[in-house]
This record gives sequence, C-alpha cells and structure tokens, in this order.
Amino acid sequence: MTVWISTAARLERNRLSETQRRDCKIVVRTVSGETGVRYCDFFASSRMRLHTAGARQLAMYLCHVLLGMTMTQVGQFFGRDRTTVAYACAHVEDMRDEGGDYDRRLVDLEERIDAARRTPCALEITMQEVSHAGA
Repeated sequence: MTVWISTAARLERNRLSETQRRDCKIVVRTVSGETGVRYCDFFASSRMRLHTAGARQLAMYLCHVLLGMTMTQVGQFFGRDRTTVAYACAHVEDMRDEGGDYDRRLVDLEERIDAARRTPCALEITMQEVSHAGA
C-alpha cells in the first residue's frame, strides 16, 4: 500500500522551530569564530572561496549531527538543497575518518557549541545575523 504525503504536510514536518534556528545560529557563530569566515558568507548564494565552502560544510555537518536536524531542515536554514547537505556531511565524515588534528578540532567545536547552547548569553544575536539567516 502506498501512502502519499502532501506537500503541505512535508513542509510542516520540516519547518524549523525557533529553538532550531537559535541553535543553528550558535553553530554558525562558533564555526565562524573558529575559521575566520564572516557570518554572512555562510548564507551567500555562491560557493565563494574553498575556505568559505569548507566552513559552511562544517557548520551544516554540525547542525545535522550535533543538533539532530534533518538534512532538509539544515538545507532550509542555509538556503541550500538537502543533497548539498548530504555532500557536506559525507565530506566532513571523510575528513574526520582521517583522524589527527581535524578530528580533535571538531570534538573541541562540538564541546564549545554544547556549552554555548546551555549559556543564556549565547542566545544573544546581532541584527546582522538575523537578516542573513532568514529568521
């Protein structure tokens, strides 16, 4: 038996909550601080430089894995397709599998993001961030 899900039901299921938006912004701010990529560049329509694309891929991976968001939801936040998020996650996993410094930096980022999510002042965001994240 085939069950059809309406487009409206799919959109509602993948809608981002305010908490998910807030947590994604924390991830992007943390990755931005770590990589030196400007916050607004994470949401640019072009791929930008390799360094910027790598930072965006890392943020997408962390939103998916650390926050438990679907790839569709992550793509929605970054203004990208879910297949782009899938590619980003696979790329970061490959880099992580190589071990070494990259994996250690990622573990450190995950811990900093978890701490920021628990800290009330981490919820403060600038108007520039709001306008670029499509809130």
